[in-house]
Amino acid sequence: MSQESAIVFAIFYALLCFCIVYPSTEFVSAGLTVDHVFSSTLGSEAITFVQHHIRRTSLNLMIHSLLPVIYIRVYHMQFAADNDNVEENYVTNPYSSVWTFLIVAAVLLPGLVAAAIYYWSRNQWQNHPIARQLAKFARSEDRFADWRAVAGSINDEFRRDDKLVIRMNPISRIVATESWIIKTSSYWINIAQQNEATLVAYKSDSHVSQDAFETVQYVNIAVIPVRKEIKEFSIRINALDFKDLQDRISRPITILSSVKFHRSVLDRFVDVFKDQVAQNPIYQLEGQFVLDSSDNCLACMQARPNIKIYKNCLDINEAGQTLSYAHCCQPCNCRPMWCIDCVAKWFASRQDQSERESWLQQKCTCPMCRARFCVLDVCYIEERQ
Repeated sequence: MSQESAIVFAIFYALLCFCIVYPSTEFVSAGLTVDHVFSSTLGSEAITFVQHHIRRTSLNLMIHSLLPVIYIRVYHMQFAADNDNVEENYVTNPYSSVWTFLIVAAVLLPGLVAAAIYYWSRNQWQNHPIARQLAKFARSEDRFADWRAVAGSINDEFRRDDKLVIRMNPISRIVATESWIIKTSSYWINIAQQNEATLVAYKSDSHVSQDAFETVQYVNIAVIPVRKEIKEFSIRINALDFKDLQDRISRPITILSSVKFHRSVLDRFVDVFKDQVAQNPIYQLEGQFVLDSSDNCLACMQARPNIKIYKNCLDINEAGQTLSYAHCCQPCNCRPMWCIDCVAKWFASRQDQSERESWLQQKCTCPMCRARFCVLDVCYIEERQ
């Protein structure tokens, strides 16, 4: 093998290893990850969350430990094919002792990892570091025998629909259930019980997104368990996910004064949209449009419906010319079903993302009947007594 070929092969193999250890979004979407390829061996995360991650972290460690010895084996085979006297080259090569050490280390590493995994797997994975971590949450004296009860509690809560899962990067996620907050990674999972932990947002940083052409803010949050035997860990999430995490966590998140949240383009548009709607005529509810006390916005299911799409515009352009029928707004006969925030977000989502300066002058369709409307047709409602 020539020196140039060896360098090319090393670079190619390094990139392959990086994609295996830290898969890109494209690899994850294509299912080219250890989790997906060995899904039948790992079991279902939705059913047995803890046991799945015990097997997953062990398998990742085993496969990643094999990468150096595979490189050396393939390199040696190619080298031996191009050189008749390999042993002589080892002797005359001044780096042969280093190469020999690397070969021995690469061969020993998978063996040591395999021995560790075998030890962890005894007694139904009782010796695994994750099981030992869960044992610290057990209430009984025999903690190592009772870690399965803690695992069962986490598994039960993960099966529920009210859990929150936030992907931080291709290899790490945050899982927030009713009682637990969990950070998963390639070789480990961090666990904290919500009622025994303090969450502190201590740092924020912003980056320019090349895809969305806007600033993306990330927030670093420290999860500090009350008990010293539980290891502290930190999470890093998109600022847009902060509110969802805050709503799911049972304890308040302390925000340090140094953390300043930037308002997104969508948030700023919602404010401008609401200011314009406030200048439109008020729609008086009566008859079939009168709301019941149980009516909520169909989008967020939290706020009361407070707007009605009612045609007010004159169907003329900025030059005063009459618009064609295809560009005219249409009457909407739907009863009030949406709050102003959800309508503003719906309006923004239907616009060209590269022409944000003209969003407010554009049109949209009713989420229900698909009638075209503009911001002048959105009216706050008032019920007649």
